[in-house]
Amino acid sequence: MNDALDIVEGAVSVRDGRIAAVGTEPSERHDTTIDAGGAYLLPGFIQTHVHLCQTLFRGHADDMPLLDWLKRRVWPMEAAHTPATLRASARLAASELMLGGTTTALTMETVHDTDVVFEALDEMGLRAVVGKCMMDSDQEVPSRLQEKTRESIDESVALRKRWDGKANGRLRAAFAPRFAVSCSRELLEAVADLSARDRVIVHTHASENRD
Repeated sequence: MNDALDIVEGAVSVRDGRIAAVGTEPSERHDTTIDAGGAYLLPGFIQTHVHLCQTLFRGHADDMPLLDWLKRRVWPMEAAHTPATLRASARLAASELMLGGTTTALTMETVHDTDVVFEALDEMGLRAVVGKCMMDSDQEVPSRLQEKTRESIDESVALRKRWDGKANGRLRAAFAPRFAVSCSRELLEAVADLSARDRVIVHTHASENRD
């Protein structure tokens, strides 16, 4: 489609990874030609909020109020993740996203082992902005999800140094404080300062329910 929402029939020419022309058949030779006659060609969809680490939990935490859902199901399961199960969850989620036409995702992972999520996405080809979940102020979460403020910040900064811009810019790192209930004011203000200084995306939750 164009800006007027006309459906354009014809060809799409791609050069050096970018769309060069849409419409008439290009006159110059291309290395690869795909016959998509009778089909629709769409831009890749963008998933602006997902938790790849929670894909394996599907169906185990339905129909519960938010805080019960977190305390009784999601947080214990996130704490139980191993690098192997986290990698499997990320690979399954990325496969489903790409099969449905999503080419980019903004994802908040759990507190630990975020490197394996980056590794899985590096292998699979999904474009993603990934944040390590930051939680330094909630005693109701399992002990494995409880962080010290400075360590949470330092690990997020270190992940950014390791991964931001990798895979030819396809992978980016974000700061991901979970939400105000789980984060201290000190952590949130530090994230705000770092984000403003280094122009880093902040991915969080806000106004999820009245409680």
